[in-house]
Amino acid sequence: MLLICLNPYASLASIDDEVAEISARAQNINALNKNEKGAWLPVPIPVSNPTIGTGLQAALLYLHPKTSSDPTVPNSTSGIVGMYTDSRSWFAGGFHDDNFKDDLYRFRALAGTGKFNLDYFGTGDDSLLKDNPVPYSISTDLIFSQFLRRIPGAENWYGGVSYAFTRSNVSFDEEANPEFPTVTNNAFTSSLGVITSYDSRDNNYYPTQGSLFELAWVANDDALGSDFNFRKLTSFYNYYSPVSEKSVVALRANIADANGDVPFYLLPTLRLRGFPAGRYKDNSMLSGHAEWRHKPIPRWGYILFFEAGSVADTIDNILQSNIITAYGGGVRWQVTGDKLLNLGLDIGISEDDYAVYINIGERF
Repeated sequence: MLLICLNPYASLASIDDEVAEISARAQNINALNKNEKGAWLPVPIPVSNPTIGTGLQAALLYLHPKTSSDPTVPNSTSGIVGMYTDSRSWFAGGFHDDNFKDDLYRFRALAGTGKFNLDYFGTGDDSLLKDNPVPYSISTDLIFSQFLRRIPGAENWYGGVSYAFTRSNVSFDEEANPEFPTVTNNAFTSSLGVITSYDSRDNNYYPTQGSLFELAWVANDDALGSDFNFRKLTSFYNYYSPVSEKSVVALRANIADANGDVPFYLLPTLRLRGFPAGRYKDNSMLSGHAEWRHKPIPRWGYILFFEAGSVADTIDNILQSNIITAYGGGVRWQVTGDKLLNLGLDIGISEDDYAVYINIGERF
């Protein structure tokens, strides 16, 4: 449901991806609410991935009273979120997710601050730093807002605009060398974006049929107060199909392209399970994901997945680049008997590494 699954603001390794996951974990807890009245909900959430490490996220959510008689319209949700991991990465922020007139309009907003300790692997699929990454830290303050309206005559289509502002500071743990990107203190980004989305899934948390499409185009410009001038497009398409009463196949295609004066921490990033998210980044990214989800007994299940993708300096060269692959599996436990929201543990294996992930909700 939440906030920043559109990627149109800042980037950690990509920061937009990591903060999106932080926010989504908190918002997914909305599925546990059994009360149609307003309710406070404090929740601790374990988190583990090779990009930011292993730790705990804590969320205090307020699920607003139901305002619509339509049971498919979700409660509006507000909350504060905090996270800390063993890499000494942290994030703190607040958000609000609202809808009006039986979900005709949707409004989302987030403000937060955080520091992430990461590794810089260079750019491209064959960087000199690929096997010897350099530690760096990035501190970011951010504001994000989005307003969508259902497109007339199209039940599942929405369109709208977004605005994002960030202030970032980057520091490397080693002295500068030619492989390092140029960084500045108090670097500002300010962007306006347009968004369209389509959602025909039968369930937000564990879909068994339908599809989800999203496309976002954002422009950073000095006329908006940004220190950088660039354009970025991101898009994905998810498809879900039941194989049997207990099995589902989930497919995902993902593409991103940026051009102009793009800071390294905003470049499109290949996100496969099996290595840190920042290992492969460049101006363009393309990936495909396939996952088989099976629930042999009530509230317990497992998944098997295969993923592949590549990065390149331009979208025209993406199919000529090295194809990176990853595969693995995981287990799922349905947190409550009447809500299809799972706590999951995945193991991903790639040609470079392997990694363990703990999260709430599905990967896509």
